[in-house]
Amino acid sequence: MKPWISSVLVMLAVLPAACQQAPAPLTFDGLEPVHLGMTVAQAESALGVAFRPMQQAQSEDCWLTGRGDGKDKQISYMVQKGRITRIDVFAPPGGEATIQTAKGIGVGATEAAVLKAYGPAVLVQPHAYEEGHYLRIEREGRVLLFETADGRVTRFRAGFPPAVDYIEGCL
Repeated sequence: MKPWISSVLVMLAVLPAACQQAPAPLTFDGLEPVHLGMTVAQAESALGVAFRPMQQAQSEDCWLTGRGDGKDKQISYMVQKGRITRIDVFAPPGGEATIQTAKGIGVGATEAAVLKAYGPAVLVQPHAYEEGHYLRIEREGRVLLFETADGRVTRFRAGFPPAVDYIEGCL
C-alpha cells in the first residue's frame, strides 16, 4: 500500500470523532434549538421530532415530556399551557449527562465550581429532600437552578419561575 493511502485511511477513521460537536449548553434562554417560551409545535419543529410525554400528565395545563425518538434521554421539558417553561438535565438510568451550562457546569460538578462560575449571583438554599442544596441564579426573569448532594451537582435546569422551582414535576 502506498504511504499516502494509509494516511488517508487513518484520517477517514478519525474524522467521525473529530466532527462530533459538543452538545449545546443549557442557558438562561433554553437548550438549542429549544427556547423557553416556545410553543410545543415550535419546539417540535425546531427539534425535527415530536415530543412523547415522559409520564402521565399531572394536568392538561402541565406535563413533562422528552423527544419522541428516544434521543437525548438526559433532557426533559416542562410544558405549561402549551409552552416550554422549564428544561431539565440529569443523568438518565444507565447513562450519563453530557450537557453543561455555557460556563462548563454539569452533573458531577462541585458546588464550589458553581459558586466560582456564577459568583455572588448564586442564592444557596437547603435541598428539600437530600443533604444538599439548591444553587439558584436568576437573570431577567429566568433561572438556572442546580440541585446538589454531597457537594456535587446531581441535576440542573433552566426555566421561568415558578416552574423552575417545582420540586416534583408540575408540583
